[in-house]
Amino acid sequence: MELEVRRQLIHMSGAVTPFYLYFFYQRFSSWLAPEALVAGMLVTGYGIAHLYKRGIRLPVFAKLVDIAEREEVRQSSPGKGTFRFFLGVLVCMLIFGSLLGAPFFVVGSGILVLALGDSMSTLAGRKLGRRKLPYNSAKSVEGTLLGTCYAFLGIMAYLHFFHGLEIQQAAVFAFAAASAGMLAESLPLKVDDNFVIPIAGSAAVYALNCV
Repeated sequence: MELEVRRQLIHMSGAVTPFYLYFFYQRFSSWLAPEALVAGMLVTGYGIAHLYKRGIRLPVFAKLVDIAEREEVRQSSPGKGTFRFFLGVLVCMLIFGSLLGAPFFVVGSGILVLALGDSMSTLAGRKLGRRKLPYNSAKSVEGTLLGTCYAFLGIMAYLHFFHGLEIQQAAVFAFAAASAGMLAESLPLKVDDNFVIPIAGSAAVYALNCV
């Protein structure tokens, strides 16, 4: 399996994140619990990565870095993609959870755009991309559209089956989240898309939920 495919499949596995974070959110009836969990994961991961750079190979983590990171990344900042993913998740929770008090599905939708849409757009763009976006030659029309569709389907199922939203409302919210998140991903911004994608996706759902 190609390195980039492995990287994106691991990134896509982040789709489980909203489910275990919701368990902590419900269990402790507070945003503080899932935020503390992610913050703890980041601190622990940073420590493990530091040990890896010093030649101390811990089980599982070292293997994941070996099979999923480019050589230059393994030497300089192992686990960088995972750290940025969860840092983006934490920022999204702080903004829409602690600051704005949004329902959990608002944040969950943004996380799923990041996990599903971002990964699929990269994979589809590499395999099927033929036409470049007029405003960003580094992205393809095919990748952006397929990433949007994949995120839409995943979020709609998540909202309908996991949070109990009516199918019509779930579809509208999912379309808004996927479209906003993947539009943000496609823009030639200098900000890491692990931050802009979940924030844009959650902002779209938050706005519709407030109407």
